Parts: sequence; structure tokens; C-alpha cells
Amino acid sequence: MRKNIWLAMALIFGTMALGACGTGNENKNMEEVSQEPEEERQEEQKPEDAAAEEETAEAGGNIYVEVKQSKMEFEAEDGTVVLTVDRTVPVVTISNHAESAEAINEYINSAFPEYDEEMLEIAKETYADLGKENWREYASGETFASERTDSAVISFTATYYWDMGGAHPNSGRCGLNFSTETGKILTLEDVVIDKEAATAAINDFILEETKKEEYGGMFFEGYEESIGDILTEDSWYLGDEGFHIIVNEYIISPHAAGIMDFVIPYGEAGFLKEEFRK
Repeated sequence: MRKNIWLAMALIFGTMALGACGTGNENKNMEEVSQEPEEERQEEQKPEDAAAEEETAEAGGNIYVEVKQSKMEFEAEDGTVVLTVDRTVPVVTISNHAESAEAINEYINSAFPEYDEEMLEIAKETYADLGKENWREYASGETFASERTDSAVISFTATYYWDMGGAHPNSGRCGLNFSTETGKILTLEDVVIDKEAATAAINDFILEETKKEEYGGMFFEGYEESIGDILTEDSWYLGDEGFHIIVNEYIISPHAAGIMDFVIPYGEAGFLKEEFRK
């Protein structure tokens, strides 16, 4: 997933920044971060509050999305929190397709684990280097939103963030589209008539949209050359009103522009197979 790529970049940049700042030798005698056995650490990972659950009946009558919220805090041996993880994750139930629902839930849990072990390890190491007086806890999380739920498609967007003590948190968004009948993750090739023609049509649409006056000054100089980098297997989703394209930060625009979402109405999305239009 793009999340993993972006997080890897953040980990690299964060490590480089810490190396450039330097902490001197005064931190070498600071109390080490806790290295408890895995069984004990699992106890510390329990949510502060009981997970909130909300069951919502979606379109189709026999499809339900249960939203589970959790918050985990990871502490150093001295009790200082080094990493906080907030999650809002869906659990799908399909009364007529139990195996499909199970496949969807397994995919989400696999692609979005409870926490990133590498980030936790770096948080521990950084705390040991910086000391309590200079520490600013790391944080990460993800929130899912149900975008379309019917007999053909179950689509979500997942918005995730991570904060490693930089100037501002980083964030990203991806789309997840599943076949309601099989639970299989849908690729672009699965939902369009011709992938090459669809890609060209989508890129043309994005280019035309970004030329509108409302977006004046929001994009990098020469951003047009990067339009082709926007569409990937996790930057699109099927919403109630059309085919959406997610434009994450730093592809064609800076952080200040935020995450963008362009939609091609189903009536104009002739590149989609009939069964995926509404």
C-alpha cells in the first residue's frame, strides 16, 4: 500500500533529521526504553478505553459495517509515552456472503496492522537519545470511511497520519474497493472496459480540473508532467456519485494544499463497466 511507502520515507527523513540535529553525549546515561517480553508488552497495548462500536446498515439491506475504535499507548520504562496509535477500522458483515465479508476483513487487517513495529522501534531509540526533557511523542493512526456499499461494490477510503516530531504531521489517503459477491479486492482493470483508454481519460479529466480558476496557485510549477503519477491501484475508489481519484500531498501540490479528491460522475465515466456504474 502507498501508506507503507510514505511511512518508510518519513522514517528515513525523520532519522536523517535527528542525525543532523545531534544530541551530544549527555543523553547516553538516560534510562533505557523498556524492552519487556512480548507477553508483557501486549498488556500495555490494550486500549485506554473500551473500543467503541457502531453498527450501521448500509445500502443493500444485508450488508453491515461495524466501526471499531481503539487507542493504544506505548510507554518507556519510566512511564513516558513514546507512541500513541488511534484507529477507526471497519468490520464488514454480509448476511448472504459470509465468506466474502471474511475476505474483506482479513485484507483490511493485513494491509493495516495495529501499529508499525519499525516506527515503534525508532520512537524507543529516539527517546533514549533525546531524553524526557526534549521528547515529543510520536503518533500515528488511521480512519476508514464507507464510500459505497451495495450488491456490486463495497468501497472505503482510509486516511492515515504519522507524526514523528517534525514541523507537521504527514498524512495520506487511499481507496479500497471490494467485490461484494467474492470479497476480492478490485483492481482498475476489473472495473474498466479498457485500462489504457481509461487511464488516458482519467488523466485528461484531472488535468482539465486542475486548470480551473479555483485551483490557481495551488500546484507545483510544471505539475502537468506529474499528472500521470496520480492514478495507482490505491488512489481511486467508487463512491455513490462517481469514480473518485485521490491526489495525495507532494505529487502535484505541497502539504499546504492538503489531500484532494476529484470525482468523475458516473454519467461521464464511460470507461467503467456497466455493472460498476450507478
